[in-house]
Amino acid sequence: MSIKVRINNLECRFSQNRYEIVKWSPNPYYDSEDRLIEEGFEKILHPDGSFKLTKDLYSIHESCFKNHESCYTIATLVYDESEGCCDLHTVGSRLLELDEGERIDFFKVYENSEELIINESKNKSNVI
Repeated sequence: MSIKVRINNLECRFSQNRYEIVKWSPNPYYDSEDRLIEEGFEKILHPDGSFKLTKDLYSIHESCFKNHESCYTIATLVYDESEGCCDLHTVGSRLLELDEGERIDFFKVYENSEELIINESKNKSNVI
């Protein structure tokens, strides 16, 4: 389950017990905790040791400050053993919202990932 294919801002990875193709972009909250506090956000500590910053109707969990990139899922890939290939399930119209270059990258990631997932799935079935 270590398959990871990334081309530019598009990546296929195994996360939350599934393969997903995600789009990465710069995280606007990365390393901005101090600046937001200066701008009036209040730091709220949770009993588990985590925190969030709040202001008006906004609430930002501490995890948002840790990574220089953030991502969202464009599609998931599910291996169909009976067909010997992956089914692609898109999330809403997100695939259609990619620009031309991103669509080219998406399909390269999809093609490369499907081949790896098929091989991984075949190897698993041979072990059992």
